[in-house]
Amino acid sequence: MREKKVRGIKRKSYNMIERIEANTLEFPTEFYNGYWHLHLPVAQDFISSNKTPQNIKRLCIQTLLDRAEHLIGLKPNDKEKYRVVVAVDLPDLWGSQIIVFKGDSHFKDFFNRNDEYQKWLHLPDNRNIQTECGLSIPNDMQKSGYKELITDEDGYHYEGEIWFIGELK
Repeated sequence: MREKKVRGIKRKSYNMIERIEANTLEFPTEFYNGYWHLHLPVAQDFISSNKTPQNIKRLCIQTLLDRAEHLIGLKPNDKEKYRVVVAVDLPDLWGSQIIVFKGDSHFKDFFNRNDEYQKWLHLPDNRNIQTECGLSIPNDMQKSGYKELITDEDGYHYEGEIWFIGELK
């Protein structure tokens, strides 16, 4: 079956960017299980559609990166260590988000994804999301890519990529 044409691309893109900016005006103060996160405020069928232009998808990722940089500048000077990271879920982007970790233990536990149902395998060093997607990433942000493998007892199998960009060290 053919995929329908995406209508209202400019309006949907503008609304998405506005909502990302509105939700990142201030540094988060409420953390659940050691982190705060903001998923993409856009419909899955819009951002994941093959009919959505690549420049809109690039704009989406770039907006997340720009707002993460904004949040890094707003980090409070208290006894806690905060890390701001953008997770880019490829190929469909819908699982992409900004994550703010509070404390190192939650940060380290987050990346421990190696059980029978979900595995994250490092992507080769020659891969670079910045050049592949034409992104502008500040020099003080690190990049790390993983191949994500998900399987469940019902036989469901998914493979994708997750790129983390931000305060990874």
